[in-house]
Amino acid sequence: MTSIGEGSRRSWWVTGVVAFALFMDYLVYGAFEPLTLYSPVKLAGETQFGLLYAAYSIGLLVATPVFGYLGVRIGLKRTMICGVALLAAGVLLFWFATDFAMLFLARLLEGGAAAATWTAGLSLIATYHVKRRVEMMGYALVASTAGSILGPAAGGLLDQLGGYSLPLALMTVLIAIDAALRLVVLPADKPEDQSTLPWSDLLTDKAVLVPAAAVALAAVGWSITEPLLPAELGRDGLSAAEIGLVVTLSTIAYGLSAPLVSWVSMRVPIRKVIAAGTLAMALALPSLSLLHGMAGVTFGLCLVSVAYAFMLNPTTAELGNAVDRRGLTCYSAVYAIYNIAYSLGMMSTDAFASAAASSLGFLPTLLCVGAVLILAVPFLLRTAPTPVASSQPS
Repeated sequence: MTSIGEGSRRSWWVTGVVAFALFMDYLVYGAFEPLTLYSPVKLAGETQFGLLYAAYSIGLLVATPVFGYLGVRIGLKRTMICGVALLAAGVLLFWFATDFAMLFLARLLEGGAAAATWTAGLSLIATYHVKRRVEMMGYALVASTAGSILGPAAGGLLDQLGGYSLPLALMTVLIAIDAALRLVVLPADKPEDQSTLPWSDLLTDKAVLVPAAAVALAAVGWSITEPLLPAELGRDGLSAAEIGLVVTLSTIAYGLSAPLVSWVSMRVPIRKVIAAGTLAMALALPSLSLLHGMAGVTFGLCLVSVAYAFMLNPTTAELGNAVDRRGLTCYSAVYAIYNIAYSLGMMSTDAFASAAASSLGFLPTLLCVGAVLILAVPFLLRTAPTPVASSQPS
C-alpha cells in the first residue's frame, strides 16, 4: 500500500467505508428478523426459525477462518468485495426464495458475508490507524450497533408500507452503494508473503488469546440484554416506541463514549482499561432490573453501553497492537479470532438467557452473568504487553 498518514483524508475515508459496511451487515441481519415472518415461504414452526438463526452462525463461524486466511493472501480490499458480493447474493436469494432450503442458504451466505466484512474491515482500520486505533474502532462499532437497531424497525415498517419486496429492494440499493464505496474508495493492497508469517505463534500468543477472551466476555455482557430486556420493559408498561427510544439513547451514549475510551486507553495500560470495563459491566447489569421507569432503565442501559465500550473498543484495538508488536501486518488473522470469539460469546449467551430467565428470573440471570465477568477480571489482568512500536501504515 502507498504510505498514508494516520490523520490523512484517505485514512478517514477508509474508516467511513468500513463503518458503513458494518452498518449494512447489521441492518440486513436485523431486517431479516421481521421479514422472515412475511416471507412467501411459510415456515413450519419454531424449529425452522431456529435453524435460520443457526444458519447465520454456521456461515459466520465456518467462513471466518477462510477469510482470515484470504485477507492475508489476496488482500483486504478484495476480501471486502467478496463480503459485499456474498451479502448481495444472500439478500437476492432471500427475496426470491421459494422453499426453506433457499432461505437457509441465504442465511448461510449472510453469515459468510459478515465473516469477510468484519475480518477485513477491522483489519483496515487497524492498518490505517495506530495512535487513534481505539477511537476509530469505537466509531465503526457504533455504526454496526446503529444498523442492528434500525434493521428490525425498517424491515417491519417498510413491509407494512409497501409489501415484502420494498425493504428488500431498498436493501439491494444500499448494498449497491456499499459495493461502489468498497470498489472505489478502498485503496488496493498487496498480499502478504505467506512463508514469513508465524501463524502458530501468533494464534497461540497470550497477548492475542486474552483479548479474544475479553471480546467473548463483552459479547456475553451485551447480548444478555437483547433477548431479555425488551420483554421485561414490556411487562413494566413501556410501549414499543419507548423501548426503541431507550435502546437508541443507549447507543448514542456508546458512541459518545468512544473519545473518552480512547483518551483513557492512551494513559492507562489497555489491560487495566479492559478489566475495569468488565468490572463496570458486571456492576451495571443488575441496574436494569433494580431501576424502574423509562428514565431509570435508560440510565442503567447507558451505563451498560459505556461499560461495553470500555470492554470492546480497547480490546478490538489491542488485537491489532499484538500484530504490531511482532512487526507484522497480518491483521486479518487476529480479527478472524475476534469474529469467532464474539460469535461464541453471543451464541452461548442466547442459549443461557432463554433457559435461565424462565427458571431464575431477570435479576438473578443478570447477577449470574455479572459474577462470571467479575471472576474473569484477574485473568484479563494477566497479560502485560510491551509498548506498541511507533509505526505508520505502509
